[in-house]
Amino acid sequence: FRSAERFCYYGINAILAVYMTQHLQFGQAKATEWQSLFKFAAYFFPLIGAILSDVFWGKYRTIMTLAIVYTAGCAIIALDMGPGFLALGLGLMAFGTGGIKPCVSTNVGDQFTSKNQHLIERAFSIFYLSINVGATISIYFCPIWLDAYGPKVAFGVPAAAMLLATIAFKLGRDRFVVVPQAMTRRSEEHT
Repeated sequence: FRSAERFCYYGINAILAVYMTQHLQFGQAKATEWQSLFKFAAYFFPLIGAILSDVFWGKYRTIMTLAIVYTAGCAIIALDMGPGFLALGLGLMAFGTGGIKPCVSTNVGDQFTSKNQHLIERAFSIFYLSINVGATISIYFCPIWLDAYGPKVAFGVPAAAMLLATIAFKLGRDRFVVVPQAMTRRSEEHT
């Protein structure tokens, strides 16, 4: 899941300024401003994601809900319908990627107990390797796809990867441990 999410985030980032200047005819300053605001939002929204996860929804529901928001944002960007839709898509994408950021790696950690704790180091090595592989592949290929096939494909492939990852995460729901949000745990402890 996280590999596809990073594939999507870094792939779109790799072509965003070029898309804005060459396809939307933004000036360089405006394109830089939009990309900076997008990155700022993507690093601001983990605060909201952590609150949603810890207080209201729990990690699983936060990841699922915001992965859908993220995927919708990517799809809107892929439609290539102008600056207004780009702003909406980037906003949804930033909220989604930022919101799931504090949840995904801790969700991996939740899968380990005293019975399988010897596997945690290997699991996180694979987890972070997959993140870097996803990011690297997209940074390389998305500019090629933008040149060869245009923005619909260049943004559409990362959107499709995120959609498939979200579906796979949903289908795997019964195969992993789901820890409830802190508010639920606290109320259960007091009863």
